[in-house]
Amino acid sequence: MKKLMAARELNNILIVDDTPQNLHLLVDLLTQYDYKVRPVPNGKLALSAAEINPPDLILLDVMMPDLNGYEVCKQLKTNPKTKDIPVIFISAGNEAVDKVRAFAIGGADYISKPFQIHEVLMRIKNQLAVKSLQKLLKAKNEQLRKTIIQLKESQKQEFESQQNLALAKITSGISQQINTPVAEINHTLDEIRQFGKATLQNIPFFLAQMSPPQQKYFATLLKQAQDNQINPLLSDLARQELKNLIVAKLARFEIKETAKIADVLIKMGFNEEIEDFLPLFASENYWEILDNASLIINLDKKVNNITDSTLKISKLISAFEDYAYHSYSKTPKRLANLENILEKALKSIAHLPPGVQIIKRYSPVSTINCYPEALQKACFHLLQNAIEAIGTHGILTINLYQKQNYLMVDLIDTGASISQDLLDKLCDPFFTTKSADGKAGLGLAIAKQIIEQHDGSIAVQLLSGKMT
Repeated sequence: MKKLMAARELNNILIVDDTPQNLHLLVDLLTQYDYKVRPVPNGKLALSAAEINPPDLILLDVMMPDLNGYEVCKQLKTNPKTKDIPVIFISAGNEAVDKVRAFAIGGADYISKPFQIHEVLMRIKNQLAVKSLQKLLKAKNEQLRKTIIQLKESQKQEFESQQNLALAKITSGISQQINTPVAEINHTLDEIRQFGKATLQNIPFFLAQMSPPQQKYFATLLKQAQDNQINPLLSDLARQELKNLIVAKLARFEIKETAKIADVLIKMGFNEEIEDFLPLFASENYWEILDNASLIINLDKKVNNITDSTLKISKLISAFEDYAYHSYSKTPKRLANLENILEKALKSIAHLPPGVQIIKRYSPVSTINCYPEALQKACFHLLQNAIEAIGTHGILTINLYQKQNYLMVDLIDTGASISQDLLDKLCDPFFTTKSADGKAGLGLAIAKQIIEQHDGSIAVQLLSGKMT
């Protein structure tokens, strides 16, 4: 049993508690299970010890003189050297507000005193396992980054087909190794979310201290913050103008701490329409209500941000596999009509803006011996790129014609022009001008691969400042 519980690689634990009896108890307990333990009696020594020799995990008491556990955690999370160390709070406080605050400032878990020995061991084991997965994911991401760099360089070398086959094998290995820890992290995040929901079930203890009107204000604060999608997109200037408007309204009603209240409201998603909440800000315990609502919303946003990040990794891996697949796929060719292939590609585009007009100029052409599904994918990426370049209003012209022994397809869009430097990179693997949208930058590279696989070529030109 002891060997099963023992840490194998991540076993360096820093214990912070100002009560000697608690330190001795935890040190004796964890030492029995082969953990390396460093006890310190206060927050200042904890920060120093973590800075000099970062541990794998910190058990942190909340109630301590000078620096309490919350302040210690905040400083740890602002230090690049210690920000990724998981912190498990151990406290006699068992209120929902205490737990929400612990998670909001970066705590990984929360154990209430008096604790059960096996509970402490299992929570430590779980956090060390999560950190191990995070380290593995970071290493695999670095491996993926190096692979991408190697891929870009390999496109310029002579033996492209052999290198693409090697890339496909690397991609398959990366996918197999990364997808498992990503799934584990998502599972862990789901457990954290469920724990958060269970914690929020204890909110009546906090609500019981408020009057019915204040409870209503608290619920409204949470709902409006959860519905917000605009404030995070505001520029610094727009954010400052909004703050000035809120401060001015609060000042007219002689409410204190106007700037502080305005910052929290903006972060939670409010605009200048705050009149309905003015009675709340005039009450005695308004700041406790506002602060707790902000903590809960921040916790939810952090979980969502982590989930979005893992989803982007999965999408990148999927796009990477797609790129590698089309570099070596050698299924039998068959006769197909390019006009039909273009039409199928058009139908597969999920979102065509209503303001985009498509003009088709198809001339009679001969059938070709090809990989129809691959050519359809190439046409899809080219059409999708042209439509995205146009935006919400414009014209896409599709010309299909035969020129001697070649079939020609012209895609002419009325989108905005781009610089020559970017034009030369458009078909490079992993190059994209839409990184903020989570694009992998492989669509045009895949199209180029497929077209060259059919002994064809792709070219991008600017006509009167537009792209074709």
